[in-house]
Amino acid sequence: MAILLKARRDDPVRIEGVSNPADPDNDLYETGALLPGPDATLAGPTFEEWLDLSNN
Repeated sequence: MAILLKARRDDPVRIEGVSNPADPDNDLYETGALLPGPDATLAGPTFEEWLDLSNN
């Protein structure tokens, strides 16, 4: 998401992925366990659609 936002805004900021092994939820973040599952019902615009709307 950060990379898409950076590209859309033509921002020179550098995006770097990081992790924090000391965070007790680190494994959840690293494995994607906090993301919606395949049976999740998602509503509303996608992030890309939202970017298009916010650019107008």
